[in-house]
Amino acid sequence: MKHHSMIQWFPLVVLALMLPGCHQKMAIQPKLKPQSPTQFFADGRSTRPQVVGTVARGTLQEDAVFSTGKVADLGVVTAGAPVDPKSILAQYTSEFPLEVNESLLLRGKERYNIYCNVCHGQTGAADGTIVMRGFLHPPAFWEQSPGNTSHNSRGLRYQGAGQLSLESAPVGYIFHVITHGYGAMGSYSAQISPRDRWAIVAYIRALQKARATEASIPSTQDNSHPKGAH
Repeated sequence: MKHHSMIQWFPLVVLALMLPGCHQKMAIQPKLKPQSPTQFFADGRSTRPQVVGTVARGTLQEDAVFSTGKVADLGVVTAGAPVDPKSILAQYTSEFPLEVNESLLLRGKERYNIYCNVCHGQTGAADGTIVMRGFLHPPAFWEQSPGNTSHNSRGLRYQGAGQLSLESAPVGYIFHVITHGYGAMGSYSAQISPRDRWAIVAYIRALQKARATEASIPSTQDNSHPKGAH
C-alpha cells in the first residue's frame, strides 16, 4: 500500500522540482525591437548601422570585371547631354574574364534553358513560350532576315550608342543586362551566380556564331516553319 502511494505522488514531486525552472525572465527581459527608439545609444536608434566596409559572406567583389561586366563607368549622364557612342561601348568588357571551354558552355546551355529559353527561345530567336502567348518580344540574338532590326540592342540605343546588333554588343553588356535587367526583363542577379551569368553569355555567343555559320551555308530545306523550338 505504501509502495502504491509513492507511485501516485511521484509525478507531483517531479513537477514540483521542475517548477523553479519555469520562469519568464528570458521572455520579458529588456530588449530592443527593430526600428524602436532607445536612450542606450547616443543617436537614439536601436537598429545599428553596419560597420563601414562590411561585406556579406560570398559577395566580395575582388574582380570588378567578373562581378559587373564593366571596365569603366560613365556614372550618371545628364539628360540631353551629348554622349560619345564609343564611350558607351567602352564601359563594357569585350573579353570574357574567365576561360571559355566546353564545360562552361554546357553549364551555360543548362542555365539558359532554365532561365532564358521561356522568353528568348531555344535558339535565341525571341520566340519563347511566353512571347508566343503575347508577352513583349525581346531583341533576337541574331539577325532574323535581311533588313530586320529586331536583333538590335534597345538598351545600347537608349544609352546613345546607336543601332547595334546584339551580335556586336560587348559580352560585358549582355552580362550587365542579366545582372540588372532591362525593360520588361527583371534582374536575375538573385537567381544566377556571376559565374553562371558568364556561362550563359558564352552560350549566347555560341548560338550567335552557330547561326552565322548556318546562314553562310546555302539551304536546300524548306524553312517555311517558324524559327526556334516550340
